[in-house]
Amino acid sequence: MALVSMTGFAEAHGSHEGARWRWEAKSVNGRGLELRLRLPPGFDGMEPAARVLAQGRFKRGNIQVVLTF
Repeated sequence: MALVSMTGFAEAHGSHEGARWRWEAKSVNGRGLELRLRLPPGFDGMEPAARVLAQGRFKRGNIQVVLTF
């Protein structure tokens, strides 16, 4: 099945040994692919891998991803 809309919202959360996290992703239609990441201090190293994964999965859309830790 082909997707005809890039509008969406997703949320995931978890915990491990007292640490808690929450991912939130929002997307809207867009001509190209634009990924905006908001990561807490110390998590900047995740950005390159996240961009590679997003480019492999999505072709277009404005996507905002937030990690709360």
